[in-house]
Amino acid sequence: MKKLASLLASLVLAAAAAGCGGSGSPADYPANFQVVAGDGAVTVSWTAEPEVEYWIFYGPGTGITTTNWSTSGGAVIAKATSPRVISGLANGTAYSFTINARRNGGPGGSGAPTQVATPQLAGATWAAATPLGTGRLAGLAAGLGLNGYTTIAVGEGGQVFSAVTGQATTTPTNPAAPANLNGIAFAGVGWVAAGDNGTLLFTQDGTTWTAQTSGTTANFRGVAGTSIGGFVAVGDGGVIANGASGTTWTLAASPTTQPLHAAAVGSAAYVVVGAAGTILTSVDSTTWEPRTSGTGANLYGTAYGALTTTVDGVTAITNMYVAVGAGGVILRSTDATTWTAQVSPTTNDLLAVTYGTQFVAVGKAGTILTSPDGITWTARTSGTTADLTAILRTLTGYTAVGAAGTVLNTI
Repeated sequence: MKKLASLLASLVLAAAAAGCGGSGSPADYPANFQVVAGDGAVTVSWTAEPEVEYWIFYGPGTGITTTNWSTSGGAVIAKATSPRVISGLANGTAYSFTINARRNGGPGGSGAPTQVATPQLAGATWAAATPLGTGRLAGLAAGLGLNGYTTIAVGEGGQVFSAVTGQATTTPTNPAAPANLNGIAFAGVGWVAAGDNGTLLFTQDGTTWTAQTSGTTANFRGVAGTSIGGFVAVGDGGVIANGASGTTWTLAASPTTQPLHAAAVGSAAYVVVGAAGTILTSVDSTTWEPRTSGTGANLYGTAYGALTTTVDGVTAITNMYVAVGAGGVILRSTDATTWTAQVSPTTNDLLAVTYGTQFVAVGKAGTILTSPDGITWTARTSGTTADLTAILRTLTGYTAVGAAGTVLNTI
């Protein structure tokens, strides 16, 4: 029955795409139709006209049209708005795209000339974007908020920059300014920014921020979001705070007084890293246990990645935790308990790391490293000597931010 329902739904959508039904009329395909490849995704954009519906048709290969998509392994996105990010695409595979238009649910007009784009693994090539202010940016996070998919950067002096996809960047009022904001994270309910003097701020839309009671005056250095809408904030003196839905915070007992700089959430463990090689782990974010890192270097960033490999049609997942820090130190672990040092191609301090389709670490003097597995690392040319302090996996690649408002994007 489920297969029959799915088939019927596909037939209905195909009929609608072909223009069967509706009392409206076809419209010309839009001007400035563009498709830009990203990492496992593409961004489709065009110039929209009022009261016109746009349908995107796409699929693997180079010959997708508005009429053959349903028989060529393709797909359609009805009533799309510009820009539209299409994710879940295979890197290295060519896809073709076209678009048509209609008014009032009428039949679709002719399709735009087909464009072909091939998503590629991001991280090798970077380009500077318009700076965000002139101060040091320290944190970067993105997610689906009340106003749409929103990216937020925070930094020194309490500066906040917020941008909904396709809209201009705004500078919302921060009720804790001028306290420095040192980190930000998104969970399903919204964003939390963490900063000096025990500052914790919460927003659901990137615009309206409310100060939260943290229970401490210690400087927070980092914050991570969980898959269930919670947060973990860490900072000076070994402080660890847990935030349910970002608004109710409790302090956890910490086994260290070392400054803690960053946190990450994996499939089986929370990981926190800090000064003098400190690594703490927890299965519930409440009870924390110190781990042997094998280094005395300050650790500034940590990330978790679920690495997938497919052999003979069987896909396996390997948990990988990475920590980075002073002098270019890189550590990895598959269980968050036993950590081993990796060969690093830099001696510059590494200040942050993230995982998307691969690990990307950033640091002082414009340092950028990438790794598919947390083991083998490659230095990349960033085009800047500014310190890079935060790195974010975006919908189509990666964005790094740092000193003097520096913003870099993968291309």
